[in-house]
Amino acid sequence: PLAFMELADLSLKTRPKALISTSMMLLPGLKRSLESHFGCPTLDMYSLNESGPVAIADADGNYLLLQPRLYVEILREDGSPCEPGQRGEVTLSGGFNPFLPLLRYRTGDQAALELRGAPDRHAGSPLLVGLEGRLPVVFRARDGGAVNNIDISIALRPLPITQFNLHQFADGSLRLRLRGAADQNEARRAVLNLFGAGQPLTIETLALDGKV
Repeated sequence: PLAFMELADLSLKTRPKALISTSMMLLPGLKRSLESHFGCPTLDMYSLNESGPVAIADADGNYLLLQPRLYVEILREDGSPCEPGQRGEVTLSGGFNPFLPLLRYRTGDQAALELRGAPDRHAGSPLLVGLEGRLPVVFRARDGGAVNNIDISIALRPLPITQFNLHQFADGSLRLRLRGAADQNEARRAVLNLFGAGQPLTIETLALDGKV
């Protein structure tokens, strides 16, 4: 997403046939903005150095598994497998690299595994649903209730954001840092719809390089 954001500011004489984003999460709002600007499909691929490509996002923001030789499990913290639709840690075995055979390699990423096109969830195409590239973080809402980081990502998805970072201080106040073309008022509404209208929230520009 960072490289594509910079490319969008340049006057390119050629037009790409497709953009493939792999290194960080690509939010759907930025994806639509890139497709409109470059006039080509933008593919969001879930990939790791250790395993290569794992899955690619579909139109609904779920991820279709790509490698027949890569066995994907979702595990609980104690190492036991999750039921279909239950969130846990994405865990990989096998893969395309014979010199790095993975055996239950725990990625640190969180998702649920579901089977598309199967009412009983026991047949169909496997999908990673609600993929989050970090360990789950729980925030505290104005009324004391819990707010999951996946809920924050979902709320901000429609906005053309390249990166964001949300920090909650000990007193409950929030600081949202954004990088991209998102309107700050829209971002404020999206966050406060989750936390409550009275939650103190400051919004700043994210100036850091690299992942957050």
